[in-house]
Amino acid sequence: MLGDCAKISFSHKQDKYHVIETIDPALIEKWQKEQNENREKLKLYDTEPWQINKKVAFNLDQNPSIQNELLRYVGGLDISFVKDKDTACVGLFVFDIVNDFECVYKDLQIVTMDQPYVPGYLAYREAPYLLERLERLKQLKPKYYPQCIFIDGNGILHGNKFGLACHVGYFSDTPTIGVSKKLYQVYGLEKNQEHKEKINNELKKAGDYFELRSKIEGDNTLLGFCYRSTDLSTNPIYVSLGNKISWETCLWILKICIKNTRIPEPIRQADLNTRSYLANLDQNKLD
Repeated sequence: MLGDCAKISFSHKQDKYHVIETIDPALIEKWQKEQNENREKLKLYDTEPWQINKKVAFNLDQNPSIQNELLRYVGGLDISFVKDKDTACVGLFVFDIVNDFECVYKDLQIVTMDQPYVPGYLAYREAPYLLERLERLKQLKPKYYPQCIFIDGNGILHGNKFGLACHVGYFSDTPTIGVSKKLYQVYGLEKNQEHKEKINNELKKAGDYFELRSKIEGDNTLLGFCYRSTDLSTNPIYVSLGNKISWETCLWILKICIKNTRIPEPIRQADLNTRSYLANLDQNKLD
């Protein structure tokens, strides 16, 4: 119970004090090379039958033989941190969209990060723990393995066009979508007055969005969407592809997974539950 526990401060993402100032340049070079190589192997297009059909399963007794022809299970992955520590709670949640987004599987684990936080290389710190949760799900309850996973982090909207959602999607061979509350300012994209005015002028209602394209000369790559989730939420989210999904399908499933709040339900629930799990732990168990 909360009343029996010492109060624990925690943060959703790492702050500047977690950055290691002296890090082996060879390690950064290795990570960058891996990202560059793996980026070329991403499948930024539809690969699954349900994506082509763009249909949701319509009853609870759907024939398993056509399971992947219709969308039913979506997942959310998130990590919440204990403030000033490398201790975190990793959460994987799977939801049945046929049964009113019932949570059919959840897995929470306290972990200690063994890699430093380096801007642009967050995946090398967090992704191993996310991938472990997915592999554990495959072993324990394979029927609930999600057909698409929402990840709190960027996909190709990233300095190397290979963010956390790409990393998890590539190594798990699963369709993934990255969602962030803040604009990752890369390839000439800036959260400046022009960007704010575009939000005010173009995002008038739920479902409105505009493209985020590279502004680097000779590179017009579509990196993501600035997306308005609800009529009441004026702050947008930033959505980008991870792996094995198209922009069109990304928008389609995004609308399905946004309920009455700004954040898509799979990530929102993962965030709330990882925070709650940390809040209810005895401080002594985290030292």
